[in-house]
Amino acid sequence: MKKLFAIIAAVAAGASGASAQNQMQNAPVANPSTPIANFDIQSIGPVLNELGVAWQATTSDNGQTYIRANFGGILNFNMTPTACRGDGNSDCIGLATIAIFEGNANPQTVGAFNHRYAFATAGLAPSGEAYTMRYDIADYGIPRGNLASSILNFVNLSQMFREELATSATTVAQQGYADDLASRSMNRAGLDEMTGGEVNHFNPVELHERGFEFTARLVNETIADETAPRNKILNKK
Repeated sequence: MKKLFAIIAAVAAGASGASAQNQMQNAPVANPSTPIANFDIQSIGPVLNELGVAWQATTSDNGQTYIRANFGGILNFNMTPTACRGDGNSDCIGLATIAIFEGNANPQTVGAFNHRYAFATAGLAPSGEAYTMRYDIADYGIPRGNLASSILNFVNLSQMFREELATSATTVAQQGYADDLASRSMNRAGLDEMTGGEVNHFNPVELHERGFEFTARLVNETIADETAPRNKILNKK
């Protein structure tokens, strides 16, 4: 796990810096603000190359073109263009990225992880295999840098998910996971305040990891706020 995180940090470190100008100049991919009109092999492949991801285009039995990718020799995942307005493999405005994990997966851990992190979805397939999934949208295009950041954050969360599956106890409750994450966010905020820590020196992956933790904290705080607007569930008879 540490090896993969080190690789991610090395790739993303180029995007860290004190100014937006530096971030543009040192982004993990060239021309980060250049839009990708849609998702296909020709647009995704160069981004993967610049991130150092090993990949190959593959066609499924039903004719669907997708990408098999490996990050750092450690994490395997598939990327499939979807919502295609062309012949089924062209002019696609959706991108599904999926990593699958074999072995014993604790449903509580999967559910808790899914609750904790807003960026990606974790789940259990009917076969019992666990997975993480991210869905990107490019209805009106997506900057190359945003796609690169999405991939890096997906890889980071997927590896965290695999680590938690490997170390989780079957008795841990989902609410405990969410509370732990919210507490971690509060602890980090307190530490930054005491030490005068600034967040602008973190690379984007680290910043988003803090953002995911803060989101879990925000959910708990919003639920606890009795003045927060609620939506009613309308039971249909």
